[in-house]
Amino acid sequence: MKPFLSLIRYKHHVITAVCCMLGAVLLQGCKNDRENAFLELTTMEIEDPVRHYYPIIQGLEQNIVVKITNTGENPLKLYKVLPSCGCTIATFTTHAIAPGNDGFIELKYDSTKNIGEVGIYTTVLANTKKRSHTIYFDIHVVPDALYTKDYEELYHIEQEKRGGLQELVEGKTNERGYIVDSTGVQKYK
Repeated sequence: MKPFLSLIRYKHHVITAVCCMLGAVLLQGCKNDRENAFLELTTMEIEDPVRHYYPIIQGLEQNIVVKITNTGENPLKLYKVLPSCGCTIATFTTHAIAPGNDGFIELKYDSTKNIGEVGIYTTVLANTKKRSHTIYFDIHVVPDALYTKDYEELYHIEQEKRGGLQELVEGKTNERGYIVDSTGVQKYK
């Protein structure tokens, strides 16, 4: 009977230890939310939230800097900046912006995959009364007049820049030396 009781106590200690570790991990994951929960609401102003840019040639990048001004009486914290397209990368001021001071959002738009009129919405989440703000820009992407590469050519160029490891391992797709027919796979010699 004693071994059985000691086994139950051992399991009880293990379960208690696992629950404590799990609780610590969960509380650690909520750390940022707790820190931001104590920030008072404020107001902000976005300089030129709607912008129209001149046309650019496909493959070029457009760098956009948006000035954010804290117009409230409390510190302003930008939580997230979410562009609507994967072709745009956003970086932004991560520290709290004091009242009356400015912060910046930098949007880097890559026109490689687009042709024609492109409009990008960017959502800004902050500790403001509105919580969510929108920045919009549009730009017309024109193809190069001398030669227009299609999407597959652009993809292969980008893969070659990255090293083309798959091609080094498996060989070129048109030089693998296999044929598939109704009788099975045969290798040329």
